[in-house]
Amino acid sequence: MNTSSMVIGLLAQAATAVGVPPAPATGAWWQQAWGLWAITAATLAVPTFVAWVLSKRLRAADMWGRIAAVLVALTAGLVVCWLGYPPRLGIDLKGGLILVYEVDSSKQSVAEVDDCIRRIEELATQEGRTASITRGAGNRVAVKLEAADAVAREAFLAAVKSASFDRVEVREAGRRVAGDVLEVDYDLVPQKAAVAMDKLVAAVSRRVNPGGQKEVTVRQYGLDQIEVILPEVEQSEVDLVKRIVSSAGVLEFRILANRADPRHQAAITLASRSVGNSVSDKGETVARWVRVDQAKMNPDEDRRLVARPGADGGFEVLVMVDRLNVTGGDLGRVSSGLDESLNPSVDFTFKSSGAGKFGYLTGTNKPNPANGVESRLGIVLDDVVQSAPVIRSAISSNGQITGNFKQADVDVLVEVLNAGSLPAALKSEPISEQRISSQLGDDTIRSAKLAMLLATVVVLTFMLAYYRFSGFVADLAVLLNIVLVVAAMISLKAAFTLAGLAGLVLSVGMAVDANVLIYERMREELDRGAAVRMAIRNGFQRAFSTIVDSNLTTLITAVVLFAIGTDQLKGFAVTLFFGLLLNLFTAVFCSRVVFELAERNRWIKTLSMARLFGATDFRFVAWMKPAIVASTLFILAGLVAGWQRGKGLFDIDFTGGSSVQLEFKEGQQLDIAAVRESVKGLPNAAVSAIATAGEASGLRYKVDTSQRDDQQARDSGATVEQTLRKAFPDRLATYGMTITSVEAVKPPADQPSAESAPRESTEAKLEFPQKIGRPTLEGFIRGALEEQKIGDADFQLTSTDVGVAMGRPCRSWVLATSLDLESTKGILAAVQAKLADTPVYLAANEIGGKVAGNTQVTAVYALLASLLMIVVYVWIRFQNMAFGLAAVVALAHDVLVAVSCLALSKFVAPYLGWALVDDFKISLDVVAALLTIIGFSINDTIVIFDRLRELRGKSRFVTAEMIDRAVNQTLSRTILTSGTALLATIILYAYGGQGIHAFAFTMLVGIITGTYSTIYIASPIVLWLQHRTAGAGAGVPEPGRSPATTQPA
Repeated sequence: MNTSSMVIGLLAQAATAVGVPPAPATGAWWQQAWGLWAITAATLAVPTFVAWVLSKRLRAADMWGRIAAVLVALTAGLVVCWLGYPPRLGIDLKGGLILVYEVDSSKQSVAEVDDCIRRIEELATQEGRTASITRGAGNRVAVKLEAADAVAREAFLAAVKSASFDRVEVREAGRRVAGDVLEVDYDLVPQKAAVAMDKLVAAVSRRVNPGGQKEVTVRQYGLDQIEVILPEVEQSEVDLVKRIVSSAGVLEFRILANRADPRHQAAITLASRSVGNSVSDKGETVARWVRVDQAKMNPDEDRRLVARPGADGGFEVLVMVDRLNVTGGDLGRVSSGLDESLNPSVDFTFKSSGAGKFGYLTGTNKPNPANGVESRLGIVLDDVVQSAPVIRSAISSNGQITGNFKQADVDVLVEVLNAGSLPAALKSEPISEQRISSQLGDDTIRSAKLAMLLATVVVLTFMLAYYRFSGFVADLAVLLNIVLVVAAMISLKAAFTLAGLAGLVLSVGMAVDANVLIYERMREELDRGAAVRMAIRNGFQRAFSTIVDSNLTTLITAVVLFAIGTDQLKGFAVTLFFGLLLNLFTAVFCSRVVFELAERNRWIKTLSMARLFGATDFRFVAWMKPAIVASTLFILAGLVAGWQRGKGLFDIDFTGGSSVQLEFKEGQQLDIAAVRESVKGLPNAAVSAIATAGEASGLRYKVDTSQRDDQQARDSGATVEQTLRKAFPDRLATYGMTITSVEAVKPPADQPSAESAPRESTEAKLEFPQKIGRPTLEGFIRGALEEQKIGDADFQLTSTDVGVAMGRPCRSWVLATSLDLESTKGILAAVQAKLADTPVYLAANEIGGKVAGNTQVTAVYALLASLLMIVVYVWIRFQNMAFGLAAVVALAHDVLVAVSCLALSKFVAPYLGWALVDDFKISLDVVAALLTIIGFSINDTIVIFDRLRELRGKSRFVTAEMIDRAVNQTLSRTILTSGTALLATIILYAYGGQGIHAFAFTMLVGIITGTYSTIYIASPIVLWLQHRTAGAGAGVPEPGRSPATTQPA
């Protein structure tokens, strides 16, 4: 791809990043085709022309192409940021919902299980044997052979064992023999069938984002799981969304079996003998048992129906399976409506093909005057009968689903039926759920902006003060790097997550690493008496290979993190990846262009720099043994602390359970001891305080527990959130609503009167302290109408907020109702009261055991894969296995020290609260930090290894003196790059907010220990390994000795 097409692609993607196509017929000029082409042409032509003019004036005609590349990159980055700003934000920054669902394999193989039961029944009754089969809970069947001798028993058992069953494994669960009676229990285990995950993802996407206007992400997650990410979903919308996602949406129209109908007698007789769900006659399914929703239909009302007790304690009815097979796929349009009693209903129309089938089905089942038989049409959704009206006449064009529906039920059915059925059923409950309020997102953004601004200012100021003109060039490179990273994120429509912003902050500190390497090489050249031009050329050339090595090893960890990470961690990996990759362009290419231009035009005659160290001669190798002993003792202490904490060391990402962030009202705050006492009824409850800038202490807490909120907990009112609400009555912060105005609106005087037109309507302007979505507010209003028994009132919500068209929550709403002024005031008062009684939970996560187990395995694989790839790369790069093994030992040391600090944090937190030390736990964010530590630490190690390779020259072995010289020569660079990264991380730790506090703490420890291990662990290990390999008699000095000295400096 050439430069022109690349820039065109970036600009087109930037145009679509704000939710519009790249070339619409109308809209802003820059969104149209000609405008996009004009901007692209200008982005290429103007910087190129300016570069040509500058190259002539600055006596650098041979540099015209390089100057043009820098200016085009800068211009393209700024234009893309202008077109696509603001960039997309992740769920953790703007609030929303993340759900992970698993395919329900038990529903995939109902037919196979029924066939298996029939096959076992056939085997049991062969050769004249008498047998009965009963079906228990789940997929267990009990076989009873009567009057069977030992030969008959063994023959049956052998036949079942050797039989082949289609996608079902038959496991014997128990066997009992009493006289000549044999009883055997079998568990029927369905095997997972292949699922077209791409079709499943597309079907779920149609449900949660039918108009395609929302920034919704639906993607495959693992082998048989899907992840649904919905930004800006309110707390009260969660249940609705979960029902829409998990409902299979399989709609069928079936005639219920009728004892009085002669056409059904054969099927009813077969069903009485069958224990499965399907009823077959000569291999063809003729009827099926389906569950009844007893809240909407009572099978006892009609004794002619064929019913039986269900496995879940309810009832099942028999429905006939006809060849017409009228399903939801035959529907045209589905909408909500009202039945004859003005109760909510689902109205539908048929496609032309479906109308003919449905007309024939209902026409052949009209009341029979001869025998008085009336047929019921069962409306079956996901194998549950929703209603069964009596067929009075043939129906072909449209119909209505009625029952004891609430409006929310109707809304779900409409969404599901319009979107179509899923190609595979999902489990009704998500295996993982993360919920973040928009309020927490706003707080997080403020903290992240502050941290990023401070980190950038501090690092840039330090570079300018230390390196002067060279620091100014480095600052320009860092700023260009930030612009290009943001432009790349916008172009790829990648969302900035909280961890991603942390990665951007870290990249500011790490981006100067390449500049420091170059400048320290320049300093060495100047110290040798080289001219400025020669120092610039040699500085860039000799530092290039080291820069590439150090960046590639960190890119390895970014790629691994992207492969294994969650949505938030992928954002971190993407920003880290782009930051490092673009840093090769900005720090090496762009900086060199500026330096060469400045030198040619005599803007600089020398390179003035501050000096941290002079010529040092520290004996680092002599301290190897004490350093290793100290590290070993500290790691052992950390391991003991980790053993003491047990599962308490791990976040729910790894253990499973629930986590809720709660907030108290102003003046109602509690200290952490009181909160812990109040929630001690929750299993394995752990409480941590959340500090927020500008707020009083004791207002926000995070509560972790091993409890998961299953359906039983919801039915009994014992969910984590319900338990917290009971534990802190009238203390939790709640929603609020301010009514700024309520006015009656008279119809215009010239409007003709009509009986159906309202004589008076009302308009109210509403303000909310937190953003609230339209579905949430509509639900509160509809609930208030139902409470006051006003079911037929019309109302409409509008907002002037630009985000309302995208389905985003807003703070200002206008409500228009068909009610009079007083009735509207009563409704609004009820809504206010309900909002005031609804607690605000800033975030809520629920992780299932399977997801937690997968996370554990994935995290271990990620760490091992990173270490393995880095050691292989270092081995190949330095042509010596000792270097690779020394690198991995140092990296393992850094990870273990960081984990030890996390384990010890609980015990030292009461004494180091002033240093913001908390009871830290290992979460996925911490794993991301550990991977980043691996990448950062190997940077320092490679720099020293690279210098060591230079000093070794053609020598076969490394000596202690070489190691001391290598570390001394790179000491200034090591301290400077670690210092800038440390400054950025300290600011991130202090001001980044609770969401990345553990991440920043881990990074802080990692940077310190990474610098330490580079000097005292990695290089001495190389010496020790070579000594072990070659032997003491091969001319290799002993690891603890140096030709210069044997005593530590």
